[in-house]
Amino acid sequence: MTLDVTQGSVVAVDPEELRALAVRVELAAEAVRRGVDHVDQSTRLQESVPTDVPLIIVRPTLMSLCSGWWHDRALELAASLRLAADAYIALELRTLLAIEGARARTSDGSLVRDELADLAERNPAAVDEAEHLWQAWRASTGDALVDAWRGAGPAGAAAMTGLLLAMRALRGRFRMGPGSLGETRRARARNASGPNRVERIVPMVGMAIMGAGSSPRGLADSIARIPNGENPEWGDDARVRVDRYRMPNGEERFAAYISGSRGAPWNTSDPFSWDGNAGLFVGLPESDGYDFVRESLERAGAGPGSVVDVTGFSQGGMVAQRLATDSDFDVQHVTTIGSPLRIPLGDDVTSLTLAHHDDPVAALADGGSPMRLGDEESLLIRRTSDPADTGPFEWDVSAHRVGAYAETARIFEESGDARAESVRAYFDRLSEAASVESFVFRAAGPAPGADLGDGGS
Repeated sequence: MTLDVTQGSVVAVDPEELRALAVRVELAAEAVRRGVDHVDQSTRLQESVPTDVPLIIVRPTLMSLCSGWWHDRALELAASLRLAADAYIALELRTLLAIEGARARTSDGSLVRDELADLAERNPAAVDEAEHLWQAWRASTGDALVDAWRGAGPAGAAAMTGLLLAMRALRGRFRMGPGSLGETRRARARNASGPNRVERIVPMVGMAIMGAGSSPRGLADSIARIPNGENPEWGDDARVRVDRYRMPNGEERFAAYISGSRGAPWNTSDPFSWDGNAGLFVGLPESDGYDFVRESLERAGAGPGSVVDVTGFSQGGMVAQRLATDSDFDVQHVTTIGSPLRIPLGDDVTSLTLAHHDDPVAALADGGSPMRLGDEESLLIRRTSDPADTGPFEWDVSAHRVGAYAETARIFEESGDARAESVRAYFDRLSEAASVESFVFRAAGPAPGADLGDGGS
């Protein structure tokens, strides 16, 4: 089963590594140049010997020519590596400018636009190449949607074209742009007066204390803790599970597992109703699901500054990301599965994103983020849940299930990928907890006789 594991950004190369490689290539070229000089010196010495002296003259002409050619090509390669390093830096600056806006700053506090202008003056070719890469990313936005329907024929192509146009119209209406562009600005606007606090009444039955528990064995086990309609033991009204850890040093930390949309699309009484998807997707400030999760964490004992890790499915994935961008919890670890948004969360958050190519909800990310989604250990893990070519039915609702994503997580954990070690190390740290207490928070029931449907996105 093929897995595609990246950091989820346009640039997946460290410019400093390119510069270091350029230096190594130049050192090798210099060694070759010295060798060519020795060969030339040897030839001159042989030619200076009197002709009456018996001597076999060796003329390594071909070797000298080949070595000279290699020397010149090596210098060209080193120059190209330095150009690529500057181009990737320019692209990172270009991305920051697009996501953060005109007041975007680099890690050292400089204005991004000034840094980009200085780089354009020093190396205009690198900035031109960065702009080419940027436009290529924008042009390829939506390709994943089209690729998923490549066998759909004219009818499927027409349907896909209509969907893409509708999506782009929606994004244009809310000035979203492709992928995650604008998400940081929208979060900043929501939080202009401080972290987003719960002030509205949250429709909640209350919490059920599950008592002593244990930490998840790994990523797949963690995903399986998300309340969902696939497992009958959760019931129809479970929405959020919170685990409270007490570590050996006395520190408390919390892990929240957040449901996706529940109930029938026409039922808007649930805090995780389908109606809540659109507001979260376009960045509107109010979200019943977000308020429900905040209230759940507070009832479990979390407060401002508490360390909170969140795992969310579909709509719950958008809520999980919003907790990292909007709340006053210390959110350090965010895992999303089947989320229609991929939001860059900054270098203080480890972000794990799982998305199936044939999941219609995950496809709404429409190009994803042009920059890394979190710190250096953050990963975007993708695969096709069902590789069968089913024509116009390429998008399979079964690909958008908690169980399907738990299977993808299991495949990743057993793949031997070196990057799975950092994920495993996180769960190993949780397993050191002195105690784990678990809570389940349930939504208030609908009006009598209301049809809740099967739940699930």
